Amino acid sequence: MGRLEEMLVRNGVIYHAPDGSCSYIEGSLVSNSLVVRNSSGWVTHRIERASNGVDLVVRNVTTGLVETRLII
Repeated sequence: MGRLEEMLVRNGVIYHAPDGSCSYIEGSLVSNSLVVRNSSGWVTHRIERASNGVDLVVRNVTTGLVETRLII
């Protein structure tokens, strides 16, 4: 598991359920960012650069709100 994935698991964005379902990170060609998809394949979060250009923010695609900031 990569560092980014570990941070997202700790923040509750990515999950691994006991029944085998999980969410995962995937690259997005449309928006030039990373996305998190749930076990059904729906995009739930978008991972983008923060306004300072260094940190990453995790934005909920349903609400548009930033849920967490990842300091890399």
